[in-house]
Amino acid sequence: MLRQKTLVLPAAIAIPDDTPVAWAGGAPADEEAQVVWQALHEDHASRYADLVERVGDRLFRQDLESFGVAADVGFFRPFYLAHARQIVAALAGTLLRIGPSA
Repeated sequence: MLRQKTLVLPAAIAIPDDTPVAWAGGAPADEEAQVVWQALHEDHASRYADLVERVGDRLFRQDLESFGVAADVGFFRPFYLAHARQIVAALAGTLLRIGPSA
């Protein structure tokens, strides 16, 4: 799994599922930003819940390809969504715009 970063948004802030999201920066700066960019542009995720789902799915599939089925990463599938939320929160306000102006 990709390394975790410090959250930019407090965990207490709930973002509604249908909140628009858009890429606001230039080229993705690291692997995590690249995964978010791909989810937005290749998977056409335009709402917060869709983005989190697609990022989590991409992270899960990367680990599944790296470690194989024998690693049993499927058991940890829900944790990929939590990690995806952390990545999205870390990019919010810099490379990612979340909200009505997105």
